[in-house]
This record gives sequence, C-alpha cells and structure tokens, in this order.
Amino acid sequence: MPGGLSDCLTSSPLDAASRYLDGLPDGVTVAVAVSGGSDSLGLLACLHDVASTHGQRVRLVALTVDHALRSGSAGEAAAVERFCHTLSIPHRTLVWQGEKPRTGLSAAARLARYRLLAEGARAFRAGCLVTAHTLNDQLETVEMRRRRREADNRGLAGIAPAALFFGAMPVHRPFLSVSRAAIRSFLGERGIEWVDDPSNSNPLFERARVRQSAQFVLGADEISVAACERLALSQAAADYVAEHVRMPMPMLFALDRAEAEEEITCLAIATLIAVAGGQEHLPGREQLDRLLADLRTDAPRVAVSLGRTVVERRRQTIHIGRDLRNLTSETVSADGDAIWDGRFRIAGRGSQTALMASAAVASAAGNVPPGIAQRALSALPDLAALGLQGSGVRAVPYLAPFETVLSCFDLPLADAVCALTGRPVFPCFVSGGLETLPISR
Repeated sequence: MPGGLSDCLTSSPLDAASRYLDGLPDGVTVAVAVSGGSDSLGLLACLHDVASTHGQRVRLVALTVDHALRSGSAGEAAAVERFCHTLSIPHRTLVWQGEKPRTGLSAAARLARYRLLAEGARAFRAGCLVTAHTLNDQLETVEMRRRRREADNRGLAGIAPAALFFGAMPVHRPFLSVSRAAIRSFLGERGIEWVDDPSNSNPLFERARVRQSAQFVLGADEISVAACERLALSQAAADYVAEHVRMPMPMLFALDRAEAEEEITCLAIATLIAVAGGQEHLPGREQLDRLLADLRTDAPRVAVSLGRTVVERRRQTIHIGRDLRNLTSETVSADGDAIWDGRFRIAGRGSQTALMASAAVASAAGNVPPGIAQRALSALPDLAALGLQGSGVRAVPYLAPFETVLSCFDLPLADAVCALTGRPVFPCFVSGGLETLPISR
C-alpha cells in the first residue's frame, strides 16, 4: 500500500544545513534562492544560524526571482528583502522581463528562473547557488513520474542533490532529506512568517494533486537505491561510449555494432542522438526500442530518422549525425558567443577547442561512407557564410543535453561525451557537504 511522508526518516533543518556548510571551502560565497515560501526562508535562516556559529566561514547572499505573473509577487520579493536586511544578508530581486509565452508558460518560467538565478549568483561572485528542494518535493516528483508510467526508470532517482546550470554555476540542494513540516516548525519557533504560493494548492497543477493525495508508493530509501542505480547506469554508458564510439567528423558519431545490456545501449545511443541533433531532451524509450530493433536486423543497411538525426547502419558500423532538415539559418555576430543549431558554440578568440580545419574534415571524411560524409559536411556551420571566416572565431562542440542543466547523476556520461567531442569537461560541482552519491573524477 502507498505510504505517506511520515513513513520516511527525515533530517532536522539545522543538521542538514550544518552538514552542508561543513563540506564547503572557507571563504566561499553561497547564493541562496529565496522565494518567500517556508522552504526557502527556512533554508536561509538555518544557513544563517549555522554560519554564525561556525565563525562566518562562508558568506551568504540571497536572490529572489519575481516572475511578474501575479499581482502580489513584487510585494513578496520586497518582504524577502526586508527579512534579509534583519539578518544582514545582501539581497537582490531579479525580475523576469519581457513578454510571457501563451503556451508552455511553466517551462519558460523555469528556464527564466534558472538563468536569472545563475546570473544573479555570478553578479555576487558566488561559488554556488543553493535551492530549498525538500523531501516533500522529492517524493512528489518521483510519484508524478511513476504515475506517468515512464518506461525509463532513471526518473525514479528523483531530484539530484547537485547540478550545474549553464555549464558554469554549481547548484546544491541540501534539504532533500528535510520535511516541510520540520522546516515550518523551525520557522514557527523563531516567529518567522512565510507566504504560500496559491498555485501550490491549485488542483489544475499535477504537483498540487499529488501533494494533496499525500500518498507515495516509493519512499526515501527506494529513491536512494534508484539514484545509485541511475549513477551506475551513467557510468556504464560512459564506459560504452569510451570503448565503442568515435567521432570521425565534427558531431558525427560512429560506433561498433557492439552488444551490451539494453539499458546501457539505450542511454548511450539516446545521448548521442540528442547531442548530434542539438536537442536538450533524449528521445523517448518507445522510439529507442523501435530503433534498436531496426538496427539489429540482418539487413546490410538501415537508416532511421530520429531526433533531428539520421541513425544509419552499414554492416557492423552505426553512424549518428544531424539530418539536413530545418538546419538553422540564423546569423551570428563576431563580438560574442552564440549557439548555432544547438550543436556548436560560435566562440571568439582563445577558444580551447575548435572545429576541425576544412582540410582535416575532408581527410576524415575519407574514412566515412560518401553519402554519410557529405551529409555531415553539409550540416556544419559555414563560418564564411556567417561572415566570420578569418575573424578568429571558432565553432566549439555544444552538448545540448548537458549545457543547460547537468545533474550529478549524468556527470560520468557527460565527461565521456566531452572526451569524445573534444569539449573541455564541465567544472566540478558536487559539494562534499551534501549527502549525495560517491562521484569521483
């Protein structure tokens, strides 16, 4: 039978804050995302209490995102600023400017929040950003994924304790073992008031419906096991990529027709498809199952279109590369970085990794079947057509599934794809103060 939150062992807010700060280096600035709700106010207050007793080894700053979607949001941000002032914590409100989309508003607001928080943390010269995701959020997230009957069990690992925003800003979630009730009890003891976002109880939203049911099939222990399994799968897929995959031409991947466990093969190939197609999200499991079934036939040649790529097998070699439909026609200026087709960062002078010179590309193409090579060449950015040839600008591989949000679960696989494409590895972002999975680099 499904259980409730009371079935899970939880950490006290102060203990979780203390463990987290103990794992940080001296002198680091920690940016705390604070909305004015109980979870984030509790996180900030706990970190402040612990930092005060630890000789202020770390500097705390606070960031509030005002999405400008509700009439009271500006007042809530001002209330957070006043609270921060009482704690002598620097605070900044970040407003989501511009026209809001009519569809996909939640996803757009989430991306805007990530970007604003990362920019705000950089402005404070923070070494990391901390968010107040709780055990309640964890259980709700996993339950939503379970109810959707997602075939890919990676989702049952839940919210990652650490992530990287936009390839640069470490994000930590030290309260994933802390219940909302414990946080509110802490706030009540200190007389700290919070605001409740009305959307949190609106049954039109899936999370609100799951929250109101308060029934979760998987508890914290099961989620922890799933998280370890997800990390192990990421490492196995990374080993598969390192052993079986090569990149004979920029963003064209070639792999042996090697047999491996189904989950490992699916994750490795799905990731390569997303990278080669410039897509943030991996293709779905049903699509992958059909693709693998096609690739395993005895036909001498198989070609399947999936995720803006062509996956083509010629005898024992599989090539994955961008198809030629809907290639971007955007222009790029030479005075700053830009993302081209979701696959290349058009970067200025001093880039650590550059697109192969045309002569090297042509030479490499000799080892690729002519039709596949020509398609790969046609899918590369033409710096001359963009008006950038000879300007010192380079096209650097951009790994779309990892560049916006990279979870600690996916770090081994991301490292393997970095090595494959020649992209510098992502910076380390896992704190020793998190009760997280053992990840070494």
